[in-house]
Amino acid sequence: MLDVSLDYICNSERGPVDEGDGAAVSGRSTATDGDLSGGTTLRRQLDHGGSIRPRATALDALHLAHRWFQAGRRIDIRAIAAELGVSRVTLHRWVGTREQLLVEVLWLNADRSIDRTADGVRADSPARSWTAEILSRWAADVVRHPGIRHLQETEAELLARLLTQDASEFQRRVTEKVAGFLAEDIAVGRVTIELEPQELAYATVRIVESFVHTPAITGGAPDPEQNARVLRALLR
Repeated sequence: MLDVSLDYICNSERGPVDEGDGAAVSGRSTATDGDLSGGTTLRRQLDHGGSIRPRATALDALHLAHRWFQAGRRIDIRAIAAELGVSRVTLHRWVGTREQLLVEVLWLNADRSIDRTADGVRADSPARSWTAEILSRWAADVVRHPGIRHLQETEAELLARLLTQDASEFQRRVTEKVAGFLAEDIAVGRVTIELEPQELAYATVRIVESFVHTPAITGGAPDPEQNARVLRALLR
């Protein structure tokens, strides 16, 4: 959610960049872009809104990978580089490892999906916890998604690891998003548990993960209905 990392290639390359290289994104050489301690070119473009897009860019790589994910197609670094007309070294410089690209693709999909689901819940205005409803509906959508189903069938352990590890960027981002929903619930009295939104969000996200990633945890099938019952019982 494994390709061998080519960071050592990215870090050591000092030759001319390819056509379509992301150097123009920052206006400087990308020779040090393989240094993951400063973030990937893709993350920097996302942080700056993607307003500068010379030729093929890191954002193009993300959007292409996301389209493949939506279609249930394997995200392959070599194939993406070929379609964009850049080398694998350039693509790795832009997006980091395949795992880092997968996290960005999964987060792009989740962020949009959660926001759409939240809009629907707000329109319905249920009396109970909106957070429980958002996460219940979202989890049901997740387990039906072609990209998620493909990863669960082919790389279930990797998917679970990328989405659930405490060190995962996905884990941090989704927990922060859920904490925002819970803060709203607590402020208006839809949730009365005496926990801070952040710590309650962590526990809530873990519950959702345990049901979504059942194939990797127990080998069983995901159960969105059980997930919804548990969330509604907890968040009240």
